[in-house]
Amino acid sequence: MEYIEYHLQAGTLSEEVEAVSARSAQSYRIERRGALLGSDPQGAVNELFRELVGDPDPSPQTIDDLANQLLFKRLRFPAGHRIEKDVNYRVNLHGEPRNLSFDYRYQNGRTTLLDKITLSAPDKLASQRVNDLLFRIEHLQQGGPIRNPSFVTLYDVGKGERSSAIEGHLRAIEKLSFTFNVRHEDTPFEVAGALGVPLLQDA
Repeated sequence: MEYIEYHLQAGTLSEEVEAVSARSAQSYRIERRGALLGSDPQGAVNELFRELVGDPDPSPQTIDDLANQLLFKRLRFPAGHRIEKDVNYRVNLHGEPRNLSFDYRYQNGRTTLLDKITLSAPDKLASQRVNDLLFRIEHLQQGGPIRNPSFVTLYDVGKGERSSAIEGHLRAIEKLSFTFNVRHEDTPFEVAGALGVPLLQDA
């Protein structure tokens, strides 16, 4: 910025651009883009700086952000009922006591366990996450400490295209759980229906 401002004020920017453009094997390229309109070199430099190296766009919301926003800011629960976070169940696996954890729980006549899963990871990691989720769901369904639980899975595939591997993961999860894309605009309505509660905006 100081370099450009100096040559603008000295009236030597055009010559300097010609000299630098003639050099080869540089790590940058200079192109002519037209005249600078107006008489405020500092303002032009500041605007260029903001455009090229200014603050980045806000980081995209994570699945945690989206799930928490949906479950704690969009749904209206009856008096005395709420979503609980980070719940554990003690089960007996082959004679050994183990903890099975879920991200959320809602209880109102029936227990609904909710989990979130990111499927945009490399195939091996995504497979491990899916297998872990299916393992926990199946073991609570098969005579666990709660009677007739229901399951809701909020998934995120990021902004990339859904692959055949992701489709396979979703088919497996859908056999055991209500399954919703956490970024889809209809998901708040679908989750509200699965839990049997209204949306706040519909109240």
